[in-house]
Amino acid sequence: MLKESIVTSKLEELSIDISKDSDISIVFDSNVILFFNIQEINKLNLNVEVLENVSARIIFWSETDSNMNIKEYYKLNRDSYINLVYGELASGDITRHMECDLYQGSELLVDGASITDSKKSQTFIANHLQPHTTSNLNNYGIVSEGGKYFLDVVGSIVKGSVGSKAHQDSRILTISEKQSATVLPQLLIDENDVEASHAATVGQIDENHLYYMQSRGLSEMESMALLMSGYLMPIARAISDEDLSKHIEDLIISKVSEICLVEKK
Repeated sequence: MLKESIVTSKLEELSIDISKDSDISIVFDSNVILFFNIQEINKLNLNVEVLENVSARIIFWSETDSNMNIKEYYKLNRDSYINLVYGELASGDITRHMECDLYQGSELLVDGASITDSKKSQTFIANHLQPHTTSNLNNYGIVSEGGKYFLDVVGSIVKGSVGSKAHQDSRILTISEKQSATVLPQLLIDENDVEASHAATVGQIDENHLYYMQSRGLSEMESMALLMSGYLMPIARAISDEDLSKHIEDLIISKVSEICLVEKK
């Protein structure tokens, strides 16, 4: 397994291809955006520390057919911030475990989008260990025929972490009866002076939305593709590089169109 240590202020290239099983340690000592293109691998261990008063973003992109096991750990020091953006279009089986420890005044934002036609299990855990920490865990997915999807989202606020905020939003769109989708939202709260909420939905495309769009001249397949793309486009909009953002938008549209064609057969 490839072992690598990265200090972000020393990087010259902010787009990184991960093409070998890797054990990567990253220290964010400057405000930066990293783009990880995950290729044909089986294992990835990622250990990240964001130093005080640093803002960071990591964008994960995967569209391989490999079966992958991914473990991520994040430590957010005082008044730091990280945004984790996941674009999961991979056709292989994926197991992901993400855990983040938040210290005084730090903030975690997760924007996850996935298409599942295989087996995917994802766990996201935010541990609020000190006061005035914030987590927003947002996961949106599409499960097509044959897909098995499991999502476990945990927000934990320990005693003494006053003023902390833990929020979750999980929305899964199913487009076939031959699939399995489970969302398990959890809030573990041991402090009174906090904010906490979760919203979780699993369901098929709204027939009224389809009818409305078809009444405006779109075909059923075009309507389905447009609604499905809307679940995933936020990850493209999170990318500041216009060429890369447009490339990812095109890949999303292509993948969604492919799914719609399969579902219509």
